[in-house]
Amino acid sequence: MLLASRCLALLTIAVVAVLFLTAGALVQAGELIDVHGGAAIALHVVTGLLTVTLAILARQRGQGWWAAGVACALFAYSFVQAYLGSGPTLGIHVPGAMLITVASIWLVFWLFTRQRPAPNASSSAPVRSS
Repeated sequence: MLLASRCLALLTIAVVAVLFLTAGALVQAGELIDVHGGAAIALHVVTGLLTVTLAILARQRGQGWWAAGVACALFAYSFVQAYLGSGPTLGIHVPGAMLITVASIWLVFWLFTRQRPAPNASSSAPVRSS
């Protein structure tokens, strides 16, 4: 489940990068709206799957529920972000993109610096001292 979570977190970063690139073209020339919208849908899917995998990982390990909570908040906020993406609310949409970026990068950092759980004390050999 750790590998799946890592892959989904990296995929989230890739989708966010596509959103940034298409947002620039959208704001400057009014182009790539379909690609931007498709990437927004991809963000919903990827962050939803990331939430599920992190919840399963937390259940297996008995820890890391807060990371699943961050992913869940990211998933939920992606819908708010999509709602705010046009017209007079665009001024809120841009800072929201920063929030999504920070949360996504933080989850990747956490997943790739996360230590594997320590082996069970009962299964390890006793330590001898001299």
